[in-house]
Amino acid sequence: MSVLTAKPQFLYPCSRQFPFDEVAEKIVRAMEKRNWEVPGISVDFYTYGSGEAKYKMVNNIVGDDFKLHFCRSQGRLDSRNVDIAALDSVCIPKEILQVFSDESGPRYYLYVGNDWEGDKAWFMNSIKVNSKLNNEPRRYLMYKGNACRGRATNLVSDNDIHREYSPEGDEPVRINLQHKFNEFTAWLEEHVLNYILSFPEADILLPEPTVELIPYQGPWPTVFSVCNWRNAQRLEKGKKNPMDLCPADRHASIGDGHRLVSLGVSGVLEIAHDGFIWCDTNQEITFCSRASDLLDDVYSSCTPLFGQRYLVAIRLKYSNGVYVADNSKFDETRHQLFETIAPRDRLTDEELDSAYAARGATIVPITEYKGGYKEPIVLINRELDFDEIEWLIEMKR
Repeated sequence: MSVLTAKPQFLYPCSRQFPFDEVAEKIVRAMEKRNWEVPGISVDFYTYGSGEAKYKMVNNIVGDDFKLHFCRSQGRLDSRNVDIAALDSVCIPKEILQVFSDESGPRYYLYVGNDWEGDKAWFMNSIKVNSKLNNEPRRYLMYKGNACRGRATNLVSDNDIHREYSPEGDEPVRINLQHKFNEFTAWLEEHVLNYILSFPEADILLPEPTVELIPYQGPWPTVFSVCNWRNAQRLEKGKKNPMDLCPADRHASIGDGHRLVSLGVSGVLEIAHDGFIWCDTNQEITFCSRASDLLDDVYSSCTPLFGQRYLVAIRLKYSNGVYVADNSKFDETRHQLFETIAPRDRLTDEELDSAYAARGATIVPITEYKGGYKEPIVLINRELDFDEIEWLIEMKR
């Protein structure tokens, strides 16, 4: 079985740490019985883990005037992974309540702006920090739990050393947490759970979508990358017998993944911001000597343990999650920039970002690659099977 087709275990909210936990599980299960399709409600999922230890959970359930975000720990799953399928943030009209698994104290946001319809999307989805310090409009107040024997009993206004706004007039300074939990739980039962239950269950529950494996037909039968000693040990053991490894290690990926373009750089395909296994089409690993800072990270990530670094030959079986980019665009753009800014001899962060963006703009799925790149680099955005590792050898210094 390919790691690409390994079925993730579905995780349900099962914690009973906070009063609204039970209704959260009922909402998830009710949506599942309707194949995750109820008018006016959208659901997205999160899959994590590795090898044969993969897990899937609901990430967000969103309606016109509410949002449930699931990402709270509710126990360990294996030696590597934690079950994070519990509800950690609830947004209902003009209010947000966040909770934490360590009971460090809930956090609460109260909308105090003047245009709820105009601000609703912002309030439901934004990161709220330093609004007063940043001269943002006064649209919310922040409250934090007042810890008492490890469990908060009240929510107290917190202006974060005057970086957030303080209550004015009849706006509350202190809120009883139990009352707030009761309010949120009742609102979810009445406006979300009961609404979902008003629709019939599906006659047939849809199975988990299958992954269509695309046979590899790229122009390079073998591509090359580097890995550290720890990865090399896992690859060698897995090629002999994957069952000798723990389930999470039963895959042949190497490294932690490096982005083609950093998150702050715009104007490129979204996939360019993901983490990749970087591969050269040349066994000499020429990209490591040309791609400047970002590619230096690839090398440095391979050296911490005893300084051992291994050359890995990868013979891809599938085109799924495999891309090609032209590394030459980075050096060409940077060279042009230096000519433009002369006699200045140092690029600004924005100028350097434009060089990364020039390279990032060239990324295409390998199935769409038509050839012609001066310095093609192959970027793998998926786990590898052990039989996709052709060989590996220690690189001599």
